[in-house]
Amino acid sequence: MAKKSKAAKFVKPESKLESVQIVEYEITSEPIRERWYKSLPKQVKDAIDRLHDESQRRPHKAIPELIELIKKYPNIPMLYNYLSVAYSGTGEQSKAEEIIRENYQRNPDYLFARLNYAELCRAAGDYEQIAEIFEYKFDLKLLYPQRKRFHVSEVANYMGLIGMYYLGTGEQAAAKKYYEILKEVAPGYPMTKRLGRKLHPSFFRRILNRIAGQVQTESS
Repeated sequence: MAKKSKAAKFVKPESKLESVQIVEYEITSEPIRERWYKSLPKQVKDAIDRLHDESQRRPHKAIPELIELIKKYPNIPMLYNYLSVAYSGTGEQSKAEEIIRENYQRNPDYLFARLNYAELCRAAGDYEQIAEIFEYKFDLKLLYPQRKRFHVSEVANYMGLIGMYYLGTGEQAAAKKYYEILKEVAPGYPMTKRLGRKLHPSFFRRILNRIAGQVQTESS
């Protein structure tokens, strides 16, 4: 079921937060299929849907099939995304990063190609490159003006990473704004929790200490 949600639109990321405008777009938990997906043979569609889960649960098994599919369909960006996930799952991080970079080079407009590459840049502390990846447009509707609907996973991962960007560049007020929106639209998503831990480390540490204390008490 789709739902309306408000998303914050900020001024250029390199400037201090001066004003906030509110834009609306539709957020859905239903799959959003690209136009090219509809033209694929049914067996390829079935394989893509299956490999979404298999790349996470059985990465060793998924990798050979993903490599072969990419050879046949080199312009399907999600296949690279699944392959990078599978490589990460087998501990082959260098290969995962190589695929992430290749996906971004081949498919620079694909949101998850941008997000994965931006995460590599964030880990390296290259915040200026992150801004360039998103064309200095820190709202989904600005980045993809032709779209009216976004999947909740797109919103959660995008806003979470942008929140991390603002936190890393010293604009904590902007990061908090993104976190507040995320708590409303995607409270259970890992990226929401991750941004919250970064913003409130002492709070989460107290919770972990409390849980650890309870476990120790029960075992003694």
